[in-house]
Formats: sequence, structure tokens, C-alpha cells
Amino acid sequence: MKRFLTAIFIISHAFCFPQEGFLFSDSAIMARMSADLHILASDSLAGRRLGSPGEKKAYTYIIEKFTQAGLTPAGVPPTSFLQPFSVGSTRIPSDSNLLKMDGFQETVFPWRDFCPVAWSANGLVEGNRYILVDLARFNKHNQSKQSDQGPSLRQVVREAFQQGNEAVFLMNEWLLKGIERDSLYNRVGVKPENGLVISVNSAVAEFLGTHPGIRVSIRINVTKTAITGYNIIGMIDNKAPNTIIIGAHYDHLGISRSGKIFRGADDNGSGTVMLMELARHLKASGDTLSNYLFIAFSGEEEGLYGSAFFVRHPVVDLNTVNFMMNLDMVGRLGCEGNLVTVFGTGTSPLWHTLYKETEHPKFRICRMHGVHSFTDHLDFYHHGIPITSFTTGFHYEYHTTRDAAETINYSGMKDLAKYLEGLLHNAATKGKIGYHKVSGWYNFSTNLKIVIKDIDHILTVGMEQ
Repeated sequence: MKRFLTAIFIISHAFCFPQEGFLFSDSAIMARMSADLHILASDSLAGRRLGSPGEKKAYTYIIEKFTQAGLTPAGVPPTSFLQPFSVGSTRIPSDSNLLKMDGFQETVFPWRDFCPVAWSANGLVEGNRYILVDLARFNKHNQSKQSDQGPSLRQVVREAFQQGNEAVFLMNEWLLKGIERDSLYNRVGVKPENGLVISVNSAVAEFLGTHPGIRVSIRINVTKTAITGYNIIGMIDNKAPNTIIIGAHYDHLGISRSGKIFRGADDNGSGTVMLMELARHLKASGDTLSNYLFIAFSGEEEGLYGSAFFVRHPVVDLNTVNFMMNLDMVGRLGCEGNLVTVFGTGTSPLWHTLYKETEHPKFRICRMHGVHSFTDHLDFYHHGIPITSFTTGFHYEYHTTRDAAETINYSGMKDLAKYLEGLLHNAATKGKIGYHKVSGWYNFSTNLKIVIKDIDHILTVGMEQ
């Protein structure tokens, strides 16, 4: 795969027509992005979790910035910026869940040593009809391989239940690292499986793996309630025949059980700030070749619920949508070298030309042909809409309380914003760019060819050799 592009095209009018009240010098852009992100990632917004008071504070702030940028409301009703959607919420009370194993001398605690996943059934299981799945293999090889073959994690679990097992253990070393708000455990609105599904740390998994068939006692009690989330939708309606959608999720993980705030500066305060900044520039630019729909999604961390709801209930005719640009974790240029990664380059035959024709002198671009399934472009792609999804990459602060506004590279964000505006202007001159279905996927589950070996009640999931 070619990783570097040669800049040969300059968008001469980009960043040249300031909206009244805004300055567009490099220093002004950086200062504005920093101010926005320090608010979105502040303790007062408490992690912006779906359905929380912090989400409401966040969407109130974003609506204010959309209004100042000159966007018109495009929500439900059309006079509102908000598009509400309802989902079920999963909660896991620690005092009603237990795990005991014959011969294991230590006390096993919920959250520290085990945790039922969001799509586990409730109930009591006693005996040895269970299997163990090596979940670490899924995470270790994330985005490292392309494959449209092989089952998903839930398909593996269902096969285990079809074989007569009553429980599935997922070996997950992340439990030891205190990641308490991963969507594996808190994903909402999902139908439970026909048995118990429990994530366990490496100590529990090692005991189960070295004592095959040992008797266990498991009680799972997961409660569900209804909550409402809100997408925020604003539009530049130029009465053009086609519309470009630009999206970023603004929700994050909320507050941990110990009271620590997941601020979510890069994930995805950075994408939200970039979305607001692009709205200012595109409104000011005078570009009338396309309509622009700006969507700040909620519910991404819980399972892409906001973006999926929008595709099922669009506020514009999706047949007129040219493409969807997704911005997710775009604030840490330099964490993976001076590199920006873009997914979905194979979803339109024109993407490679557009990337080459748009100037980006301050960084390199890694073009990924396929699509990954853990951000908001997914349902647009499945609907037949080309996507282009940008990220500056993963880092050690990802999904931790250390993902703070002070860690963000605002100069890098400014450079990326300039490139993205140029790309949008360039794409608008091409008309409809055309859709192409890709075979390459980057996914925690589908990027692996999975081998299942049912030996002594142990299920091993790993890379095919």
C-alpha cells in the first residue's frame, strides 16, 4: 500500500472568505480549537456519556457554535438542531453478580476479575458446560489484517451455545488495566444471547485454562432501562443537487465507578471541534457547489447508535448524498509519526485522485482501502454511500482518564482542518463521486480468520496459520 502522497493541487480559495466575527489566521484557528476542546473535555461535562447531563451540556454548546457559524437547523422537527433517539441502557449491579470456581482460593470480584458483557443473558449456571475464548487475539491484531471471511465474536459465542454450552468466558486482559467503560460491557440496546457471557481477567482465565472441566457457579443479573440520546444536525443549504455529510461523534465514556472522569479530548472531542471549525470555514468560503450537512453523533461509544439511527431516519434524501466524511480521534498528529490515516479509500473510484489533488504539506497520509466497523461511517457505507474516515491514530491515553485537552496537538489539528476543507472543495467540483463496495475490512472480529478448537471445554480463537 502506498503510504505517502505528493501534493500537486492547491485549493486557492480555501480559508480566504472569513465569516463575519471569525478570524482565520493559523493562530486564531488554533486558539478557537483549543478553547472549544477545553470546554468539551472539561470536568463539568463529566465525560459526555449518552443519556447523561454531560451529553446535554455538550449538545447545548455545540448548538451554540453551529448557530454562530451560520448553520441552519436540520433536526427533528426541522426548526431544531436535535434529532432524538431512544435506546435501552445496560447497567451491571456488582452486588448481584458472582463467579465461583472449585479449587480457586481467592475471592473473585465483579469489575476487577470478571464482568458480564452487555449482551449476556441473566441467570444462574452451575457445572462445567462452558468454554473459554481468547479475546486478546481479537484486540492484538486489530487493523493488522484484511479479511471478509470468518465469524464475528457473537457468532463464535452463538456456536458455543448451539454446542450445548451454558456459559462463555472471554479472556480479556484489559480488565486488569481498569477500562471500565468499554462498549463490550456497556453497549446498549442489544439483544441478549441464550446463555451467560462473561469477560474475565488473565488470572481467572489461566485457572480455567489449566483446570479444564472444573465446576463453576455463575450468577449474572444485568438490568436495562430506556434512555434518550441526541444527534445534533446543522446544514449549509446551497440548493445544490448533492449533499456532503460531515460527521463526528461527541459522546464519550462518562464517569468511572470510582468517580474518575473520562474526558475524551481526542476521543472524540477533537473530531467534534474539527466538525465545528469546518462548519465555520465552509460557511465563510462561498462554496455553493454542494450542500453540507454537519452531524455530531451521540451513542457511538455504546454501539454506533446515533449514526445508525440517522441512516434509518435521515433528514435529507440519502440518494442525493455524495459521500460521508467521518472525523474520529484527529487530535494527536505525531502519536503515530507525522501521519494521518484515512479509511475507505476503496469506497469510491475517485478517492485516490482527490487525495492526490489536494495539498497537505504538513503531514503524510496512509490510505487504507477497506472499512472498519467501530466508528460512525459504517451504516452510511452499508447504505451505498462512499465514506472517507480520518484519524491521527491510537495512543496510550485512548479510553483512559488521561485523554485530556492538554495532550492535543492543536497545530496538527489546524493543518488537518486546512487539508480537509481543500478536499471538500475539490470533491464538490466532481459531482457525485460514485460508490464502490470493498472487500477489505478492519475489525476486532472480522479481520481475523478464526480457528475454533473445542478441547476439554476450552475454545481457542486465534490467527489462522
